[in-house]
Amino acid sequence: MKKILVVLGCIIFILQATGCSSAGSGKNGNNKIVVWTQAAADHPEGKMFASRVERYNEANPDKLQVEIQNITRAGAGSGYIDKLNAAITANDMPDIFTLDGPDVAAYVDAGVIGELDSYMSNGFKEGFTDSIIQQGTVDGKFYAMGYSDSAVAVMYNEDMIKALPADIQAKVPAADEDWTWEQFVALARDIDTYAKSSSDAAFADYKLAVSTLLSDIASGSYETGTYYFTPLLWGNDSNIVAEDGLTVDGVLNGEKSLQALTSYAQLFAGDPLASASEPEKAFHTGKAPLAVAGFWYVNELKDNYPNLKYRTVRYPKMSEGYSGSYTPSGSWTFVKSGKITDEEKSKQVVEVMEWLTNDQAAEEYYAANGAIPSRKNAISVINTNTDNAYYNEAWTVMQYQVEKTNKARPVSVGYPYLSETFAKDVLLKIAQNQAADSETIQKYLDDTVKKLDMEFAKYKK
Repeated sequence: MKKILVVLGCIIFILQATGCSSAGSGKNGNNKIVVWTQAAADHPEGKMFASRVERYNEANPDKLQVEIQNITRAGAGSGYIDKLNAAITANDMPDIFTLDGPDVAAYVDAGVIGELDSYMSNGFKEGFTDSIIQQGTVDGKFYAMGYSDSAVAVMYNEDMIKALPADIQAKVPAADEDWTWEQFVALARDIDTYAKSSSDAAFADYKLAVSTLLSDIASGSYETGTYYFTPLLWGNDSNIVAEDGLTVDGVLNGEKSLQALTSYAQLFAGDPLASASEPEKAFHTGKAPLAVAGFWYVNELKDNYPNLKYRTVRYPKMSEGYSGSYTPSGSWTFVKSGKITDEEKSKQVVEVMEWLTNDQAAEEYYAANGAIPSRKNAISVINTNTDNAYYNEAWTVMQYQVEKTNKARPVSVGYPYLSETFAKDVLLKIAQNQAADSETIQKYLDDTVKKLDMEFAKYKK
């Protein structure tokens, strides 16, 4: 992620040196509209984009034709981003391309992408969910159309829970009930204590109480941790950065953030309930009875682990008394090149973007890929009435969260570095060092704030 910021610094210099004299975008000119996505051509996501483009071209034979290039991404998207940044640096950027939502602000600051408000159809922006509008808005202007949304809930292994004593089972909430992080940790502790002394076959492969995918952070996919656990700060009326996207002192290391992260740390106090090096697919294979689970688990479990009986409940609230949004949201988006100066082409480019993100597209993406719709009118397409009760329950919980409690990750020009540093120097350190006392955690936060302040100083004017 540091690479994004370094490359963008170079891009700003190049844009200033070359100007924006081209009527098109890079070498593409006005002959066609070029779209780049991070999805592989043979992936359901890549196929659905290609299908939408093909149908647009068929319906608009007299307009500029659209050419899509699906570029396979590696890991968190680094391969795609490397190629994109190289194209931008070479002044050969596509007209439309995809970006992960939290990275949008950095590209806006570099002058790489253009605003969309003056080109969109009347009311089109308002059709997106609130969190998608939030993630695409920088300094009051709209730059990014999210083509899907996301969700995180808690899943549990039904067979393992049913093997527990009745008093522990009673601590599991119903799918339509709120519960708190304190209750979640207490449940995990009771499960761990019982599992370590039980001879029940349900716990034969038991390794840890909660799968958190912190191992992703340890392997370099920092965003997983930030995405999963920033809501704990939101749920305590705090954040990892202030509204200006650059102020962290007094926010990330403030009292409310400390409280939230000290509660998070209880997963690692004493005998750890979670691990920074958990087994791969720990929840899927019966090694962990609980999981903080992304929406992608639903189809993965249905398709690849059909014998796993899993249940889904809401993401825990950090504070019982705080009613603010508290579940993570956001996903990849379509953005427009900031190098296009031809007004007619700009209008058609945004028309294409709307075609790729409208209500019908959102419904098709859900059907093809299980992608949560980013359009309000399309959310009802989520099917919670199949013959798979586990699948139905999971989507019911996540649909509720998308409609009621989702919140976009912070909009910050320095988000890539912010996410990496928070995940690596706070979340991962707490887990690896089993640091559960507020004094140690406060030191982690203060040290992290110092690093972030040094990085963010270059953005402050």
